[in-house]
Amino acid sequence: MRADRALCTSVSLWFSLLVLSCTGRAEDKTTYQEHVFPLIEANCAKCHNEDKKKADLDLTSYQGVLRGSGSGPVVASGSPDSSKLWKALTHSEEPYMPPNRPGLAEQELAVFKKWITDGLLENSGGKPVAAAEGAIDLSLKAEAVGKPDGPPPMPGNLSKKVLLHTGRANAITGLAASPWAPLIAVAGQKEVLLFNSESQQLLGVLPFPEGQPMELKFSRNGKLLLAAGGIGAKAGRIAVWDITTGERSLTVSGEYDTVLTSDIRPDQTQIAFGGPTRLVKLYSIKAATVQQKLKKHTDWVTAVAYSPNGEMLASADRNGGICVWDPDNAQEIHTLAGHKAAVTGLAWRGDSKVLASASEDGTVKLWELKEGKQVKSWNAHPSGVLNVSFSHDGRLVTCGRDNAITLWSATGSKLKNVTPAPELPLRAVFTADQDRIVTSDFSGNVTAWDAKSGKTTGTFNANPHPEKVAAAR
Repeated sequence: MRADRALCTSVSLWFSLLVLSCTGRAEDKTTYQEHVFPLIEANCAKCHNEDKKKADLDLTSYQGVLRGSGSGPVVASGSPDSSKLWKALTHSEEPYMPPNRPGLAEQELAVFKKWITDGLLENSGGKPVAAAEGAIDLSLKAEAVGKPDGPPPMPGNLSKKVLLHTGRANAITGLAASPWAPLIAVAGQKEVLLFNSESQQLLGVLPFPEGQPMELKFSRNGKLLLAAGGIGAKAGRIAVWDITTGERSLTVSGEYDTVLTSDIRPDQTQIAFGGPTRLVKLYSIKAATVQQKLKKHTDWVTAVAYSPNGEMLASADRNGGICVWDPDNAQEIHTLAGHKAAVTGLAWRGDSKVLASASEDGTVKLWELKEGKQVKSWNAHPSGVLNVSFSHDGRLVTCGRDNAITLWSATGSKLKNVTPAPELPLRAVFTADQDRIVTSDFSGNVTAWDAKSGKTTGTFNANPHPEKVAAAR
């Protein structure tokens, strides 16, 4: 027994020295033979060896790792986030490895990550493996954002007459930030409230007597605001306003259940919407009618979003499915498979090259749309992600069932959490200047946060009392 303990102690000491040797000094080479193979032998070799190749994958030889599995390569030189092996080891994508047991320790994961990042060296005398051609560049060029010329649209002298005040505020899923102006739109009680995002001042009230607005979207140029909602199991409505005048430009009716999600095409020729019917409907603004019904989804449609250039439409459902369509001819371009639970949000990067998706499975995934491939996936909120949004510079903000509101880099690296939210956050968006984040929550609170410090900077009253609003005018 003492001999066994001594042996275990020696192995532990050996492994600690091994980890320190490959992580303690950046200039040291991490290689398959010296560093990775011992970890594979201890954790992976039982299922992935020369004699038993589960999924046709042999990890016990260097060439076997490079050859990959029956479904393709498992490591991508220089890019852990594009490597299936890394995703499996970090439990960011199934199948998890090792199976039926906790993931590897952080020190062990660091060995794999450095080995992949350094170029998949076989031994100390080996040469790095060349990165695959066509690797996805997640960097965002400033000129791709597409800001329109001239001053951004802002409300004029709009009515501030509050239609309905309740003793208790509702959960707010309708929240949108103008892409170019200091303007926030909040779904209130049978109305939409417009606020100055810097001063939190109420600028106007847009009536939505048809029911509860569930989702809000600004047009790409920031002049129009779309609200989708209605009354559950009874009627669905979509309204579009000119935010400079407060006049309703368009109403879409004829639905017999709440419209859960909607978006307006950047050229303002088309509106996409969906909900419990499992259909994505394309409404022609010129013809004033639904011209296409997309019958791909197998559960409620939970999100739709046009790409900023207007050439693609993404839609998602409660079963984890995501489709990308050509909105001109209603033809499917890509099916994006990977989420294991309901997709709760879709967001396009400003250059239309990357789509972000959030899911109740806890992950955020990034997809490049040239080939429809997943290029990034990470566990953002393990208990479920409820929303994801891009800033103009490519950063992301998410919120989840862990009550966290988190900022991420363009490549998915965690930047910071803002001050813990007191209630369950449902939506989170960047303001146009990217200096602030605005969130809405389950208890009807709307809060502004400083994007650099993560501290609260103010609140918006989404359930104002008519008398107090009148007195303030």
